[in-house]
Amino acid sequence: MDTKEQALAAIQEIMEQNGLSKEDVLSAWNMNSSAAKKLEYEILYADGTHSWFPQVGKIPWGVIIFGCAIQLKETPDKMSYNKAQNFCSKALLKGKKCNSGSKFFWKKIINLSTEELASLNAFIISINGQPLKGDYWTTGKCHDYDAWIAFLYKTQQGLSSANRHGKIKVRRIIEIAELE
Repeated sequence: MDTKEQALAAIQEIMEQNGLSKEDVLSAWNMNSSAAKKLEYEILYADGTHSWFPQVGKIPWGVIIFGCAIQLKETPDKMSYNKAQNFCSKALLKGKKCNSGSKFFWKKIINLSTEELASLNAFIISINGQPLKGDYWTTGKCHDYDAWIAFLYKTQQGLSSANRHGKIKVRRIIEIAELE
């Protein structure tokens, strides 16, 4: 008897000892696997791992979209561009620094349809995050005194420049390729 046959025989013996039928086992299997359905978006966990399936006991850090993870929560306070970049770079996942997301990354978020952005926000909220809304610093500088911001409002989304001394919110972003 090979190893697989031995394992199956042992399982059958345990089932018989406990009065379990194949249907009982399959029913329990299906009940447990329904909780492990593939998620709409991949989650990055605080330990740097990521998965399309819920990971019990792990703390979600962000949602992955367009090859980057967006942290679930924004800064509680608005801050200047330089302070925002410093704030982001202090966060390390698997020894890699976060940033505030490139202008090109935020452009992809801005170009999501209303339904896609609503879906992304609903997912973020479902794992105890805050929806993407308002103004966010990007990593991009556009003039001597200005930097790019992404703005996400119900009726309007886009990119604009803002004085780097202005106070804007920030979300930490990390490229998933950096973590591999």
